[in-house]
Amino acid sequence: MTLAEHVAEFTSTLDPSTIPPEVIEKAKVTLLHDLGVGLAGHRLAETGYAFAKENGACDPRNGARLPIDGTPVTVESCALATGALIHARTQDDTQTAISVHLGSTTLPALLALADRANAPGRDLLVAMIAGYEAASAIAEGNSSPSTTRGFRATSIYGPLAAAAASARLLNLTTAQTVSALGLAAAFGGGTNQTWLAGTQEWRYQVGAASRNGMVAALLAARGVTGAPDALDGAAGHLQAFAGTTETTTELGDEWRILRVTYKPYPICAINQVPVTVLTALAREHDFKADDAVSLTVELNPDDASYPGIDTHGPFRDVGGTLMSLPYCLAVALRDGGIQLTDLYGFDDPTLMDLTRRITVTAAADVPQGGCRITVHTREGTHTSGYAPDETTFNWDRTETADRLRALTPETPLSPTRLDEFITTALNLDHHPVRELIDATIVDPKE
Repeated sequence: MTLAEHVAEFTSTLDPSTIPPEVIEKAKVTLLHDLGVGLAGHRLAETGYAFAKENGACDPRNGARLPIDGTPVTVESCALATGALIHARTQDDTQTAISVHLGSTTLPALLALADRANAPGRDLLVAMIAGYEAASAIAEGNSSPSTTRGFRATSIYGPLAAAAASARLLNLTTAQTVSALGLAAAFGGGTNQTWLAGTQEWRYQVGAASRNGMVAALLAARGVTGAPDALDGAAGHLQAFAGTTETTTELGDEWRILRVTYKPYPICAINQVPVTVLTALAREHDFKADDAVSLTVELNPDDASYPGIDTHGPFRDVGGTLMSLPYCLAVALRDGGIQLTDLYGFDDPTLMDLTRRITVTAAADVPQGGCRITVHTREGTHTSGYAPDETTFNWDRTETADRLRALTPETPLSPTRLDEFITTALNLDHHPVRELIDATIVDPKE
């Protein structure tokens, strides 16, 4: 079988009764986190929402509702805008090994299709798991070389996640799912230049990936065919983007969704551990920004070379600051953490001076996602490091809900309504998806 055939056979025949309870739980917690941080970043998604309303307005019977305000738009417009919403704070889930934001590319398509069809929540969860497993298996071993070529992994593997997930939700056959994956392979694309240029493609790449994968599944449902070897063919997706046709595609034995982690800060996934390590080191040794003469952070070579990580400004958009590890560490050293508003300090001369004292280097002995930090202060030198494991930022439902409640002032929901949303998301296998969307919609009278 081709890679697409192998993946499609797994996702289209996935028996919900064989999915372990911890995998279903992981899907619910991940959904809660992703849509929750989307609620907290809603003001940053205003342009995407305005675009969807202007270009996608439709009869409520034929469309899906946008989270938060409930406006009915076409499913394509809904996916694009919801992707921008979930990714607004860049705090959506990630899988470090493949550098892909699976939530903001899979969930927008599923939420739109499920709201339109009044689908059961359990169907969405199974489809979500199918999408996560499919894209993870395809991207393994390939996302790193495609990133080296300049492509953004989320933009080229995200459509495959959305296609596999949408095909599952639409109950497509294995053959139709193969076509959906083939079409999605043809619809993927996007580079990392946005991080270097400080422009805003990154905000919409995820929604575009979700929309394109969903459209691929909808076309396949109508009989449009996609190449069965679109992924691993001689002129296929992997050869074009990663320069290889080699894959490892065992599915169903090890559930890759369990590797998905979350973000405590609204910054790049690579920067999460270094910020956490530095804030702990500063507290332990009681030094502050003014005490730091210089700071060196060592990263895994793949992390250190990721576009935008080793930049020192000047910055003109939060896409530059959230990616810049020197900037993020400077804020963390000054403030003991990072809030969304901290990413706008482009013109702060003190912060920029501190940023220039921070050096990022590559070290082969540092694992991916980890770091080693050395701070030279006027009083001495302090060093600390961290190697992540399967528990790092892998929160359970209680911690995820508590962290979301801490963001209540940034969401459009009252504390009571936020709790209702949390309860619905964590029990989605017993609710229709429309009730989840209902739980996000703001009552103008509140």
